[in-house]
Amino acid sequence: MMFFALALPLLQLAAAAPAADVAVPNITDALEKRGDGSGVHLVNCDGFSGEGTILPKSSHVVYCPNDGNCNFQPSGDNICTMGENFWFTWEGQAQACTFSSGVRFSWFIDGDAQSQPNFQHVGDGGNQFRAYAGFKDDQHTMFSLGNGQCHSIYYFI
Repeated sequence: MMFFALALPLLQLAAAAPAADVAVPNITDALEKRGDGSGVHLVNCDGFSGEGTILPKSSHVVYCPNDGNCNFQPSGDNICTMGENFWFTWEGQAQACTFSSGVRFSWFIDGDAQSQPNFQHVGDGGNQFRAYAGFKDDQHTMFSLGNGQCHSIYYFI
């Protein structure tokens, strides 16, 4: 009985604490604070090049040292090709790509990620240097190959 008499004030204190006052940071804010500003994009490129030249559809993993300034064609060591003549299926299984530098980026995107709203957390990834959280992107054009457009499908920050 003495135990309950001692525990009762603690239980009342816990019940009175307002849970709504606890601020939970947005996952993006938390990652940006711990991150180095880099990002990785999973990109699909159209196959059209125009003027009688046809480039095949392709899919790439693009590393951006500064993700805030990443809407241009990456240098050769910052792009890893996943598929030529087709768009790679990014969702539903653990996958990886090794860049020419030897850095290997691995990720998992949820199988239903394309049905989620843009900018929704849909997976995770990482390399030997750090972990990244993955989000569905709005398919904006990041860069061009010939006259074809390359669109960001997912991004990791």
